Amino acid sequence: MRVLVTRPQPGADASAARLRAAGHLAIVAPLLATEALAWTPPDPLPPAVMLTSAAAARLFDAHIPPPPALLARPCFAVGAATAVAARAAGFADVREGGGNAQALIDGIAAAGFAELLHLAGEDRTDVALPAGLTITTRIVYAARLQPLARPEPFDVAWLFSARTAAHFAAECDRLGLARADVAIAAISPAAATAAGTGWRRIDIAASPDEAALLAMLAAPCNKPG
Repeated sequence: MRVLVTRPQPGADASAARLRAAGHLAIVAPLLATEALAWTPPDPLPPAVMLTSAAAARLFDAHIPPPPALLARPCFAVGAATAVAARAAGFADVREGGGNAQALIDGIAAAGFAELLHLAGEDRTDVALPAGLTITTRIVYAARLQPLARPEPFDVAWLFSARTAAHFAAECDRLGLARADVAIAAISPAAATAAGTGWRRIDIAASPDEAALLAMLAAPCNKPG
């Protein structure tokens, strides 16, 4: 199948490689570009770190050397890709869980932590803060929306966030791409909702990860035609 990959780099190229390995054609069209921002660690450092995106793990040390004490803190990652990026960044104690920001925060609170340092992007998901949990946030990167160039024909577009899903819909309308001719696969119900209506089909991944998106390509009902 021909898959339009809309995630930012370097993840887009990694997704393209996985698609090619599975026998598909990837059309890389990132709708976000990430940029590291300068920040200052809080003093004192909270006893644990939270990462809700792989981009934060890749970019938090672009402007300052990571303090050894920070890398020694337990690091809670929202999912598998973020956990991999956190280990690559030097965090020694990485704990994966949640799948989304709310589930991650709830799990951290249940584990007994009362304070967290959230290394985050400018665009964040609203969550309900559990009682007794304090979060110190540092914005370490920005993700800028990018225009969609008119793509070559594709069978399905992969949408990785609510923000990019809404932007993809607006860009399709701007380019005059008929929604009724476009199939999308969303990584979450929130992304599917943000994309709006009128599409040829909308499929939602069974879990918020790329493995679930790949699994949907193998479903007989998703074959072209």
